[in-house]
Amino acid sequence: MSEKTRGRTGRSTRRSDPAERAAKVEALLGQLNEAVAELASGEAWTAMLRVTAKLHGYSARNVMLLWAQAEQRGASLTQVAGFRTWLSLGRAVRKGERGYRVLAPVRRRLTEEEAAKAGPGAYDNDGRPTIAVRGFRVEHVFDISQTDGDPLPEVPMPAILTGEDPGGLWDQLAALVEAEGFTIERGVETGDRQGFTSYTDRIVSVRPDVPPAQAAYVLAHELGHIRADHEHRPEVSRAQRETEADSIAYVVATACGIDTAASSTPYIAGWSGGDPDVLTAAADLVRREALRIIGQLYDATAPTEDDAPGDEPTGDEAAGARIAAA
Repeated sequence: MSEKTRGRTGRSTRRSDPAERAAKVEALLGQLNEAVAELASGEAWTAMLRVTAKLHGYSARNVMLLWAQAEQRGASLTQVAGFRTWLSLGRAVRKGERGYRVLAPVRRRLTEEEAAKAGPGAYDNDGRPTIAVRGFRVEHVFDISQTDGDPLPEVPMPAILTGEDPGGLWDQLAALVEAEGFTIERGVETGDRQGFTSYTDRIVSVRPDVPPAQAAYVLAHELGHIRADHEHRPEVSRAQRETEADSIAYVVATACGIDTAASSTPYIAGWSGGDPDVLTAAADLVRREALRIIGQLYDATAPTEDDAPGDEPTGDEAAGARIAAA
């Protein structure tokens, strides 16, 4: 019998042992972490972080104030900041533009008398009275649409993968998801959301309006959440959960012939911030669960006694995803 045979699903497989597959997973993890670190340490990323630090978030009260004023004007706000903040970012508010009002806290250090009356909690680590909010004042902010100047720096966004689902990867992943007790739906999504997992309803949803390769990748991501047991690890941060799930998806999909780097790298970099601690904390779990999934996919497509010897895939079949790569 030849070295390669075609399994029941048409996926090309090879008789690789677990140690060989583990080595491949290790190599893919290293490749992914290097790509994330390179993106996160680049000038575009650090420039974006500097802008993010200046375009800070607002309290729920100010968000409501901004929304109400925008509704009155029939406007849509995206990024808002004060006059001087826009100048520091190389943009200037156009003459005649009307700002949006927000409430800014007025802070000052407590007097010794006020601190003594408030008690021990009114002193900082150096023994000085703390700085406290003593009231609020009205300030004006402007949306980016009211400014002109330098474009704000951007970093790559996760790409939508194109192409087919090689070798029926969707069906194989779907079987693993269903074996975990979840039902798969192709629910319509709005915005950029590609899918989700509901632990309450035991549903995994993947949007239907994406190419087959993207759908298989998203399904691998949701399976990553399930296999990482995020349902029962509430102490894990969202950043850690998304890093783990997409790292698993990257390794599995890449091993099966789908190049997800254009989506996985910026996605994981965005959630982890390129923090080596986040990536290191995820490494052992990702390695273990990705290897387990790949092993199960290999078993599902392994040749049976009924397979004819020498049944070699050719043409487009051979170009499909190969578990042999793992």
